[in-house]
Amino acid sequence: MSARRRTATLEGMTNNNDPAVAAARLGDELKSIAGRMSAVSADFEAFTAALARESETPQDADAPPVAATGPQPAPQPEPQPQPEPQPQLQYATVPPTVGTPFTRQPFGPQSYGVPSYAPQPYPPHPYGPPSYAPRPFPAPSATPAPSLGKRLSDAAERGLVGRVLAAVGVAITLIGIVLLLVLAAQAGLLRPELRVAGGAVFAAALVAVGWRVGRRPEKRPGAVALIATGVAAALLDVLAATAIYGWLPESAALVAGALIGGGGLWSAHRWDSQALALMVSVPLLVFAPVVAGGVDELLVCFMLTYAAATLWLQAGRDWTSLFVVNTVATTLPMTVFVVIGDGPAWFLAVTALTGLALALCSAIMLAPASSRAVVLGLTSVAAAIPLPMIAGQWTAGAGSSTAVIGLGAVLFVVAAVATRGPASVPFVCRVVWLAAGAVLISMALGVALDASTISLGFLAGAVIMGLAARWADDLRGAVRIAATVFAGLGLSSLLETGGAQQLLYPGGLSDSVHATLLVGSLLGLAATMVLAREWGTAAPSRAQQIWLIGGLIGLWLTTELCVGVAGVATGGSTTGFRAGHLAATLVWFGSAAAALMWARRLQGASRTLTLATGLSVIAAAVAKLFLFDLAALDGMFRVIAFIVAGLVLLSLGVAYAQRFTSEEPTH
Repeated sequence: MSARRRTATLEGMTNNNDPAVAAARLGDELKSIAGRMSAVSADFEAFTAALARESETPQDADAPPVAATGPQPAPQPEPQPQPEPQPQLQYATVPPTVGTPFTRQPFGPQSYGVPSYAPQPYPPHPYGPPSYAPRPFPAPSATPAPSLGKRLSDAAERGLVGRVLAAVGVAITLIGIVLLLVLAAQAGLLRPELRVAGGAVFAAALVAVGWRVGRRPEKRPGAVALIATGVAAALLDVLAATAIYGWLPESAALVAGALIGGGGLWSAHRWDSQALALMVSVPLLVFAPVVAGGVDELLVCFMLTYAAATLWLQAGRDWTSLFVVNTVATTLPMTVFVVIGDGPAWFLAVTALTGLALALCSAIMLAPASSRAVVLGLTSVAAAIPLPMIAGQWTAGAGSSTAVIGLGAVLFVVAAVATRGPASVPFVCRVVWLAAGAVLISMALGVALDASTISLGFLAGAVIMGLAARWADDLRGAVRIAATVFAGLGLSSLLETGGAQQLLYPGGLSDSVHATLLVGSLLGLAATMVLAREWGTAAPSRAQQIWLIGGLIGLWLTTELCVGVAGVATGGSTTGFRAGHLAATLVWFGSAAAALMWARRLQGASRTLTLATGLSVIAAAVAKLFLFDLAALDGMFRVIAFIVAGLVLLSLGVAYAQRFTSEEPTH
């Protein structure tokens, strides 16, 4: 059928008013619309599948796209760079490609067909799948600080509020007890028996209630406060009965205080509560001087007894805070009493040494379990503060003062040396004690000796410490340092005493000063040799420098010794001065010659060390010969010095030349 006849037929059907024909025409059109919708749906599904495949298997921009199955559109020219299109969905009719067949779909009984296109998969997007830059998430807002009410609620849940209230309650209650015992007595309120008995009953009731409440672990904080208040009130009551009313002798008060302190705090040991013991010790330190009416012998002894009675509580516990408070409670009253100067010095000396011994014993018991050994060492050193103050006010003489300070030094040294071992006091604590002992020894020397003889004491101490260093084990380094400090102090004092004047000017010094310089030179030589050996053993790589320094110090001390002997023998005359320097020069050259000759017998490092020392002494001797002896010596002294020095050098030159010549290989 031609196109003109088909068009005419369609127009005839359109103009036909027959209902059957109109219904058939509408049915055909609906079928045509349904076919188009079906084609659109198929195309959309193909487009969606293509996007899904591309998102699952992304490809590089430079790689060619994967060929899709089925008919493909004609290759398009490479697009020019354009701005990235915004992702959007729109329907676009894909034009038929070359070779795509045209089909007719039958609609109904007539042969009406609607052209349709086979669903074609969309080609990959030329720019790849759309991508979106990730947006940074906004920073989280700061958590608002909890309100005051919330913090208070949390503190109450942790029990902090209860502990604070209990501590404040202890302080206020004990202030009331002090007011009852002291101010009521001054104002004449109540009878003394009622005040003392009332305080005792009140203290016993608090302890009983606290013990009953503390049987349940969750109520221990409140029980701790009750028992601490009761024990502190009982101690203050005993002190008031003795100091204010005189009802108890002092010895009975000390015994009662020891029993109350040691027995009343048994619950602190059982519950492992350092807070309970602190709630007793701190108020006692503050209120005991008020109840006792000031610092006197009774208060000093009472605090010492209390600290000794509570010592057993600290065994095996890391209760460093209690140790610090108890040490302050015993040391502070003694220091104040020394400043006041009302008591006998012997009493303060005995109590001060007792307090120091108590502090050291407490530190030794606490140290194995303590995590703050340095605090233990420094606190126990603070317990020795009254010793030099007592020695300064001692009226019996320098001997007694020296004995007091010396005993304190002995306590420190014994505590440092006797606590060695794997499970003993930590090393740092023992070093602190050893340093404290050395300081006290220097103080004792300063008290016992005057300015002209103190150098002898320091040098003797350096010799003793240097010899003892080899038996000090892990404290050997600390002992070596202390000995070196003592040697330095002794040599400095030796120069100030007259050592420099003796070497430079003849006469002007008394025989006693010459004797002091003579003995000091001998002690200085001994200390120098001992310390040079110790330091050379400790640092073998520095042994040559150490012995060189020791040799130079030895040359100076040898000169002091020679001039001192000549000064004592001649009464400090000019002839003795020159003879002493001549002897010193000859000793210098002789020592250097002996060292160089001995070096010929040695090998390796020993030979190098001895050879370097000998050559250094030779250089120093030649310098002394030309810079000092040439001007200071006169007559035969100068001649002898130069002739002997020249002969020694010639002999050494021949000996060493022969040595090297004999070692040359023979041809």
